[in-house]
Amino acid sequence: MKQFLFLVLSFLFITNYFSQIVVIGHTQLNNEPVTKVAITVKNGTTTLQSVNTKNKADVQLKFGFGKIYHVYFQHPQCPVMFLEIVANNIPEDKQHIEMIYELNVPFYYKTDEDVDTTVFKKAFHKIIFDGKSKMIDDTAYNNHFLTKIIKSQKPELEAVISPQQISEPTVIYAGKICLNNNTKLTINNCQIYLVDSKNKTIKSTFTNRFGAFSFTGVKASVISKIKLDTRGLDANTSMFTLITSKNKTIATSKSIANFCEWQLSPEEVKNGIDNNYTTNIGGKLVLASTKQKKFFAKKTIYLSNKRNTIIKKTTTNILGTFVFENIKPDNTYFIGVDAGEVGGGEKLDFLNKDDKLIGNFDTLAGGRKSFKVTSDYNQTYNDISVADEEMKMDVKAKLFGDNVNNPIGKLKIVLLNDAYQVIDSATTDDFGSFKFKYLPFLKRFYLSAENTENILDVFNNIVVYSSDDNLVKIMTHERGTKFNYKPLESEITRLREIDIDDPWLGLLEPKKNNKTKTIIESILFESNKTDLLPPAKEVLDKVILVLNTNKTLKIELSAHTDSKGNDADNLKLSQLRAKSATDYICASGIERERIISVGYGEAKLLNKCGNTATCNEIEHAQNRRVEFKILEN
Repeated sequence: MKQFLFLVLSFLFITNYFSQIVVIGHTQLNNEPVTKVAITVKNGTTTLQSVNTKNKADVQLKFGFGKIYHVYFQHPQCPVMFLEIVANNIPEDKQHIEMIYELNVPFYYKTDEDVDTTVFKKAFHKIIFDGKSKMIDDTAYNNHFLTKIIKSQKPELEAVISPQQISEPTVIYAGKICLNNNTKLTINNCQIYLVDSKNKTIKSTFTNRFGAFSFTGVKASVISKIKLDTRGLDANTSMFTLITSKNKTIATSKSIANFCEWQLSPEEVKNGIDNNYTTNIGGKLVLASTKQKKFFAKKTIYLSNKRNTIIKKTTTNILGTFVFENIKPDNTYFIGVDAGEVGGGEKLDFLNKDDKLIGNFDTLAGGRKSFKVTSDYNQTYNDISVADEEMKMDVKAKLFGDNVNNPIGKLKIVLLNDAYQVIDSATTDDFGSFKFKYLPFLKRFYLSAENTENILDVFNNIVVYSSDDNLVKIMTHERGTKFNYKPLESEITRLREIDIDDPWLGLLEPKKNNKTKTIIESILFESNKTDLLPPAKEVLDKVILVLNTNKTLKIELSAHTDSKGNDADNLKLSQLRAKSATDYICASGIERERIISVGYGEAKLLNKCGNTATCNEIEHAQNRRVEFKILEN
């Protein structure tokens, strides 16, 4: 009996002394708990344990030291995934510690067209020993794996024109329409038609806020012409230009009987096909309550597909603006924020680039407050579309030799576009960091550096990290060669931050010299009225933020009209509108002596649309504006 008790006590002592790894997992699908998950634990080909979560979304598993474990998770709607636990390198003097590790296990629909299910042949997550007392993430592996789950844009397909082909694939025909071959005068929010050789409409859609359009799911062989509805466009004296999505002019034509038509040759059809066509969407978020309104600044924004799978995320800037690129036509998306960021009694207003109110984030899905967008050229989608020319980018990275203990400093980095033209240069600091700020947006770019005095030749590899310390690329270095890096699409998104171009951003830094800067805003008024409309107030709220942030600024606020109407009346109207805008700014607490208010009427037109000129409404609208001239900084 004594011997038995001794054995029991010895067993309990050994069990407590030689502890274990405890993994707590929370199974989720689109941030919502998912139950009835089958879990299998394996070491090599040997099955060690099988459990089912049944009606729970949590599981607790225990593992001994000395082995590498694969934990498989299986759900009928989702691809099989496995977690790797590396526990074979923990020294004996650490094996008395109970190591508790907790993680969320994110499932994905196996029918989700945005998810690459083939990547789950490898571990979706790795856990490793930190060398001290606990199990931690293998961050380099885990972050790299996450970039592979969502499919990248597919390579462009060759358009097939032959009508004789039995199973002809469908294509995307995309382009842009502008006025008089001037790409700055685009034909916005107008209906257009895709027509076959028998004059039958195949599809119809609308141009967006910068004149772009696309037709999806059509066969190239049946495309014969594009037709634009010109009613309401002052079309009698205008010529309309059809441009491809790659900015190649196809043809210019005049409107007849309320329609402008472009007859397309087979070559012009081919030039207009762009199976890789995408657009950008974005805007500004404002958090509003009964007491105050403030920009939704420095917050995480998510883009999800129709199944609520997060496919992209970004961060709003100080003005609350954000942008997502590579939006596919005729798809459903959700733009969302973490639900906890919007409190009780608050609403999150969504405005477009021109400060037009689009709606509110009022849909709750996947633990996020969201706004639904369908990219089929409806009015909402058109309003929040953002052109490449309206975007800016920052490129940031860190360079190391072989590992993070060897930052490469004092290295001149050159950024090139896809035509290998130099866009800008920067020099790495002592920590290997470099950045390019506020450059024109590029879908593709390359990085290069001369290997001056062979300073890179002491390393076998050049290691590229993102600015948030995540591994992006390991490149083998050949002695005597310079540094050349052509990032893949998935790598570009980790090195580049994109934003909507806004000239006010530069004025938020008092150290910058902006004495000669003039900013033009589209502050709209009702005809012959001086009351500020809601979009005008949104623009002026931005001006108020800048003036409060940069106390050294003084501005001249000038209002301008078009040439329609009496000259004297236009002058008086512009003066009253300038006063309305100034009064609104000063009501927020800005000192009136920091603003000079001027109305110029039609004295400073931006084009030739004077009293005797014949101009259409689009050209007249260019002259109706408010300008802010920076007087002191």
